[in-house]
Amino acid sequence: MLLEGKPCVEKRLEELKTKVLKMEKKPTLAIIHVCGDDASDIYIHNKFKRCIQVGITPRLYYFLETASQRSIEDKIMELNKDDDITGIILQLPLPDHMDPRYLTNLIDPNKDVDGFTQTNTGKLFLGMDGLVSCTPKGIMELLDFYDIPLEGKDVLIINRSNIVGKPLAHLMMRRDATVTVAHSKTENLEQKIKQADVVVTAVGIPNFLSKDNFKDGATIIDVSMNRLDGKLCGDVRKDDYLELMVRCNLTPVPGGVGQTTVMALLENVISIIENKER
Repeated sequence: MLLEGKPCVEKRLEELKTKVLKMEKKPTLAIIHVCGDDASDIYIHNKFKRCIQVGITPRLYYFLETASQRSIEDKIMELNKDDDITGIILQLPLPDHMDPRYLTNLIDPNKDVDGFTQTNTGKLFLGMDGLVSCTPKGIMELLDFYDIPLEGKDVLIINRSNIVGKPLAHLMMRRDATVTVAHSKTENLEQKIKQADVVVTAVGIPNFLSKDNFKDGATIIDVSMNRLDGKLCGDVRKDDYLELMVRCNLTPVPGGVGQTTVMALLENVISIIENKER
């Protein structure tokens, strides 16, 4: 089965739109973008489009690639103090002369809709409520939408980043999955993939995985957004989609996890207003 993001997202966006309409104070999302990365422009366009669709006001703050780190610091501190700003995003990646970890942790944790600050990451790892990183959160919602069971299942996550692999592992463990996190130094990776009930791949290498890697009935979540011959693709070989759709569950690239990631971002923004109004 093909696990497309669109049906999940369209249903949820209508629910979010209804929520915003009932809010006395409408949410506003601030996006800080340092120019220089073409892929970021695509992500920002998608975020703007979806924000407007559900009634969130997006505000974009552009900086040249040559901007100083201090200028980004000042903007973050300004937005932290602005009561009209609900959430703040610092669009990554940043130029080499900027420290993304330092700048991210300047964001007020209560406005950290990407879920990247140490405070929100710590809450996730401790099993506390907080703002959760959007890609892992979107993956969990996609699995729920298609009724993919996790309890007692063997889950393999091929990624150990702070943005995807680590937070997703904790979310999966909350659902009583047995989680293995693999990386570039993992031994016998092919064997581990073949044994897994759920495989999440975020390696960033086109055609890294093929139909021969997976057992029948496996669920394959392809997080990567790569380019091959000018076209978007994931880690799973596209020529193998037809066979995999018959004997496995598979998220397509594009059209899968990317859409649910933006949806999860909108949910985080709206949840901040909801928590204040309770």
